[in-house]
Amino acid sequence: YRFLRQVEHKLQVVHDVQTHTLPEADLRALARRMRLPDLDAAGDVEAGFLRRLEAHAEAVHAVFRSLFHERATAEETQPSAGPPDVTELFQDMGDAERTKRRLAAHGFRDVDRGYRYLRLLHDGPPHAPASPRRRKLLYDLAPVLFDLIREAADPDRALACMAELVASIGARSSFLSLLRENPPTLRTLITLFGTSEYLSRTFVRRPQLLDGLVRADVARVHKPKDVMHAELSARLDGAPELEDRLDILREYRTEEFLRIGINDSNGLLDFRSVNRQLSDLAETCLHGAFVTARTALLDKMAAAALPGRVVVVGMGKLGAAELSYNSDLDLIFLYDMQSAGHTPTDLAAAETFARLVQRFISILQVQTREGHVYKIDTRLRPSGRAGSLVSSVAAFIRYHEREAQLWERQALIKARAVAGDPDLAAEVDPLFERFAYATPLTSAHVTEIQRLRGRMETELAKETDRQFNIKTGRGGIVDIEFLVQMLQLRYAPDQPNLRQRNTLDALAALAEAGVLSASATRILEQGYRFLRRLENRLRIERDQPVEALDGDAQQLTALARRMGYAGADAGTRLLDDYHRHREAVRAGYSRLFERELGAAPTTL
Repeated sequence: YRFLRQVEHKLQVVHDVQTHTLPEADLRALARRMRLPDLDAAGDVEAGFLRRLEAHAEAVHAVFRSLFHERATAEETQPSAGPPDVTELFQDMGDAERTKRRLAAHGFRDVDRGYRYLRLLHDGPPHAPASPRRRKLLYDLAPVLFDLIREAADPDRALACMAELVASIGARSSFLSLLRENPPTLRTLITLFGTSEYLSRTFVRRPQLLDGLVRADVARVHKPKDVMHAELSARLDGAPELEDRLDILREYRTEEFLRIGINDSNGLLDFRSVNRQLSDLAETCLHGAFVTARTALLDKMAAAALPGRVVVVGMGKLGAAELSYNSDLDLIFLYDMQSAGHTPTDLAAAETFARLVQRFISILQVQTREGHVYKIDTRLRPSGRAGSLVSSVAAFIRYHEREAQLWERQALIKARAVAGDPDLAAEVDPLFERFAYATPLTSAHVTEIQRLRGRMETELAKETDRQFNIKTGRGGIVDIEFLVQMLQLRYAPDQPNLRQRNTLDALAALAEAGVLSASATRILEQGYRFLRRLENRLRIERDQPVEALDGDAQQLTALARRMGYAGADAGTRLLDDYHRHREAVRAGYSRLFERELGAAPTTL
């Protein structure tokens, strides 16, 4: 140990880099730096050093083998008794064509790729070939493992990810032992691999997260927001360096995203709980990023406090606590002066808050080795892209009293302060409600909302006979959201109980107030739940903002399995259900808009 550590030090001291590889060109210099008297006397310093190194390495390896080497017995090298077809997969791997035929019979689409991953799973990677004990554990596990892989939404990917995970862990047999002794963990892992390419890649890159699958705290399906806040704050408090805090924010988001995704793929969370958990996670990360940005700015300015108060306002699905996977965060920023009245002070304060917000957005969006936290969209601020990134509360009030357009009133329905000064948050939240519901909609306003919705369908959906957009297309999520928001703006000025940010809560309130009939409410609620679940299943696959439903049979089958459909016709039944919901939603949308414009009966 002393000799090898000395070699390590002499290697690393030259260029001050972490290396453990002997140099090819300057080995003699390394040997001389070791200052071994007997080698200097022998004359051939380089050869003597290599002999000494080899002798130590052989001695260490001999001790290691005597302690850890396990002799392969006949029992250890043969597969355990299991279903013949699974056992033969391993026994006949030398016959590639026969193995590929068996993989095809098990439901694998790309048998060439499947065969490569089967070999990797069985043999291990070249740098860490499978030991006899590890193969024995794999044989024991194989029947259950392949049953689960066959049942996965995407068997090809489930096999590939399992093989890559085993390869990334290396020669340790303890991993397979853990899976053999914890069937629920194995099922969770394979379900995850078959459900989401994004989460699978995350897991394979960070196999240490496996510990989380068997820890009691990850079994906590619903984690309250205050617990998330406490966890992240404790981590950030222990990291004074900005770079470390950036990584901590990203690591925490990834870990919690994985926890939510695992519980979702296992059917332990309905879509509303998924969206609530994702929204609480986003708020937690926004709070951590805000504190980090404020601390960094004050340090740079050598100041003790900001010149006033500032809040981060969540719009859209964040404000309504309806976030789905890979949702951008729609944000606006408002500040209030500590003491107003002096123009130079106001200008300096505005510049300070602009710098704070820019730093805050950068902390969330900049790419580090751990990726980014969230993508931020600020286009909903007053005057859009032409407006200031951060507005004073007074300027916000003036804008909405004099210039705001109808779509901006519509956006304020979901607005809510989500980070920053809590006292200012309590002051501005009522402003959003005040401006959204200032006056009831006129018929002209209803027509304008209908026109905007039609324009979105024409310009954004881009539907064909084989591809559908579940968000902006016919009978999509936006049909329901625009209809509900129109009814809220129409009736909530006189009925405050209709002022709900969340779409399902608003539907329930509209039904209770008699604005919607029971049948219309049921159609819209069932359609919304189905479409939002479908959106989650599409987005969790690759962590991308996907709303396109492709009519391709293979893709539909995999998606249908992720939705919980079973059987050979799963994809067909999913598509039938989608068409049924979209047509029912569009019919309800059309008739209710007609009713509000006086062109249809008053009930639906």
